[in-house]
Amino acid sequence: MTSRNSFWASCKENHRRRIWVWIVACLMQAVSYVGVLTVYLSRIRMWNAEGSYKKPENFQAALYLATQDALGFQDNLGIVIVVLAAMIGMQGFSYLYDRKKVDMYHSVPVDKNRRFLTLYANGIMIYLAATLLNLFISVIMAMVQHAVNGGVMAVVGLGFVWNFLVFLVMYHTVILAVMLTGSRLITLCAVGVFSLYELVLYSMGSSMQYAFFTTKDNFYVSHEPKLSVLSDYLSHTWEIKGMEEAKEMAVNVVPFYGKWILMAVVILALAWVSYRKRPSEAAGKALAFPILEPYVKVLVVIPVAVCLGMWVYSVGYGSKSLAFVAMTASGVIACAVMEVIYDFDIKSMFKHLLSSGIAVAGIVIVFFIFKEDVFGYDKYIPAEEKLESVALVLDSYPDFWDEDFTYLSTAKASEERMYLKNTAPVLALAQRAQQVEIEDMTDPRYVHVLYRLKSGRRVGRGFHVDFADPDNETLLDQIVATKEYKEGTFQIMTDEKSFEQVQAVTYSNGAAQTVLPIEDALALRGAYLKDMEGFHFKMARKNRPCGEISFRFPHWMTYTLQIYEGFENTIAYLQSKEAYYPLQLDPEDIASITVTNYHYELQRAAEVDDSEVAYDARSNAVVAKGYIEDYVVSETFYEEEQFAQIVPEIYPNMLSTPWCDYAEIDSNYDVFITFKKDTTYPYDRSSYGFSYQFFAERVPKFVDEATAMGADEE
Repeated sequence: MTSRNSFWASCKENHRRRIWVWIVACLMQAVSYVGVLTVYLSRIRMWNAEGSYKKPENFQAALYLATQDALGFQDNLGIVIVVLAAMIGMQGFSYLYDRKKVDMYHSVPVDKNRRFLTLYANGIMIYLAATLLNLFISVIMAMVQHAVNGGVMAVVGLGFVWNFLVFLVMYHTVILAVMLTGSRLITLCAVGVFSLYELVLYSMGSSMQYAFFTTKDNFYVSHEPKLSVLSDYLSHTWEIKGMEEAKEMAVNVVPFYGKWILMAVVILALAWVSYRKRPSEAAGKALAFPILEPYVKVLVVIPVAVCLGMWVYSVGYGSKSLAFVAMTASGVIACAVMEVIYDFDIKSMFKHLLSSGIAVAGIVIVFFIFKEDVFGYDKYIPAEEKLESVALVLDSYPDFWDEDFTYLSTAKASEERMYLKNTAPVLALAQRAQQVEIEDMTDPRYVHVLYRLKSGRRVGRGFHVDFADPDNETLLDQIVATKEYKEGTFQIMTDEKSFEQVQAVTYSNGAAQTVLPIEDALALRGAYLKDMEGFHFKMARKNRPCGEISFRFPHWMTYTLQIYEGFENTIAYLQSKEAYYPLQLDPEDIASITVTNYHYELQRAAEVDDSEVAYDARSNAVVAKGYIEDYVVSETFYEEEQFAQIVPEIYPNMLSTPWCDYAEIDSNYDVFITFKKDTTYPYDRSSYGFSYQFFAERVPKFVDEATAMGADEE
């Protein structure tokens, strides 16, 4: 009983010395919870007053969501948690920075373990008291405004535990840093190293992979730090916050709870052992345990120097030689700086040359491991017999959605839905990509690939494929023609339920726009599916779409499908509904055609000072500032005979053309068509005109002459 009373007496006495910490913690949490909740609810009520919510239930749902966002998984609380952990942890054990205070505390007849427990427990109490007090006030405020229900309270509870465990890990990390260092500045540096080290390693590795490996790709498989609580918090708070049900949130946060509790226990154990072994004379020194100095130097210098070298690489136009020089130079300087920090003496910069040499050697080894691809990252192609299946995306990013009509990322949907069993064509494409440099490809397109191995391992890669290569076309045909590819790429192939909820159906050939009854959606889908049975890569490569069908679903989600001349069933169905219009326009419907020739080849050939150039996205070229308009020549045509020569040679910009050859279109010209106002042609009346382009080498002679350089002056 005496021991227990003594413990609580020590706690009370320590709290009196930490009044300013209490005040700061309460104020910070008041701003984070009470202040944020006030802003969120005020905003919802202002929007309601302005008529943003059509129904009372919508307004009520918005109030609930605002309370959840403010008091649950609030994504801007991270900085507050880190600051509180650093402040509470460092202030509690601050006596360890002063030799006199250490001697005084050690002279007091108080058990060393109890002193640690007292300071540690008081820090936890400060955080919990400040947080729970402000959460309680916030919940009362929300209840008064009818912005709380059972679901909201469940989310608030999950969010409280989420934030507390993040604080706990960071608090223990700060305590460990205090035990290993002897000054406040070095403690802060140590906290930064412990918190960010794994993140920096991942960033370093990823940047070097992208710099040295052509197949590096995070599309399907992106590796995340495993032990960084800050990475978990930053990466997943927003994701969990976006979930609608508390049950779904709980399922996703529980694994993190378990991992963070285990991390907190391990870090606290290390901190306690360090506290027990920490020598009294460590106060004022950089590191409490000199034996750690060479190891810390090597572990810190290598990633710092490599990251600095990769920064030089990024600003140095991709020069690997310059990056190597920057890495080694940074390593030498960083070693010297570390030695100066250890001894707080400029004369110490060249001490312990052995560990400095090891650090620099480590930098060189890391550089050449990536430069020479020692472990064969770029050369990796799995053996066919080891593959379970493959998923891939071929230079286009189709739309996907879930049962709630929420858009899904192409990578996620493709990974979940595409399981190609015939993997030989994909492996052949990967092998051919290794044999040809991208500079030697006629029409290089980027392909994302996911290899699913029978061992359970998932490997993501990316490489360029020359779509113009006949051998590649054959391999791509073998892939695209499969049922697995089509069902993993086109939502319409497997989703009938969504098309029962279509809200609008329109057809367009780039200018014409016709509306079909929504009850025709399923029948139109059936016709399209019949045509998709014969769909293959060469069809999409050699034939540009002659039109598009757009389906609008709930939540204003739109899905667009390309129609090709060979889609006989779809075209026949549209014709039966008098909704189909050919790609080629009728000259009688046209009022005027304005052709603009940008003369990009002349712009690229212009010799100008580098300081007077600009990038032109349309021509994908660097052109002279102030000279662009000098090369642009426009001419408007009004004669029907001229229209008749132009319309067979143009293609609408509005139609999507996946996998088509870019060289088929002459990008120099823009063809702007204006229709007669009294025509019966069903062009989109909301548009003033429509933009087309000429097919390559099919520009009528009179158009070429009328838009030649100097023609407008004549």
